[in-house]
Amino acid sequence: MQTKVIVVMSPKGGVGKTTVAVNLATAISSLKKKTLLIDANIDTPHVAVYYGFVGFKYSFEDLLNGNATIKDVIYTGDDPNFHILPSRVDNDTDELAKKKLVNMEKHLKLLEGIYDFIIIDSKPSYNIDFIENLKNAESIIVSNPEITSIIEAKKIKEKLDYSKIDIIGLILNKVNTRIREQVTKKEAEDMTGIQNIWRIREDQRVYLALKQGIPIVTCASKSPASLDIINIAKDVIKM
Repeated sequence: MQTKVIVVMSPKGGVGKTTVAVNLATAISSLKKKTLLIDANIDTPHVAVYYGFVGFKYSFEDLLNGNATIKDVIYTGDDPNFHILPSRVDNDTDELAKKKLVNMEKHLKLLEGIYDFIIIDSKPSYNIDFIENLKNAESIIVSNPEITSIIEAKKIKEKLDYSKIDIIGLILNKVNTRIREQVTKKEAEDMTGIQNIWRIREDQRVYLALKQGIPIVTCASKSPASLDIINIAKDVIKM
């Protein structure tokens, strides 16, 4: 099987992009697919926090700057199907590493065929240069179910379309089913032109999981958000 590279994107912070990336990668690995999660959000990297992962020797920045090999920066845990390549949470932004993000493709080539899926958490931005530099990468856009957030998601979608980058789908995160005024799946599809629309229900256990350093799909697998994410993972695997 060819390695499927998915970049999780959003136009702005606060929509839960990293929460989605972390839990989607964890869910895919729980479905017996070998998965690598890469934290490529060098400005505000938080992936390691979701796993309570501290004190690691080498980081994504070390790889980009030539101070470590790809083997040095990939870490394993209890699940043999899940690996993580973290960025440093407690350091200032590494400006040199940011410039070298354009070389990411050469590092991914070394992983081709080793993993079924590589999930990349990217920086919130309208700039799609990062994914444009990745051969055969696909995207998932994360938004909130609010009209302003959907409008911003549409802007990224148009840029991805222009660059001929495949969009797997749009995830509406933090959906409150009691608020009828929130954007529906059909409305989001009509507004963005994206056919695959998923919803993740708002779930207070997401915040508890973050405090515990355990992804919600692991520590509360039957919670509403977990069930939604696991279903998304199943759909993504079938694509």
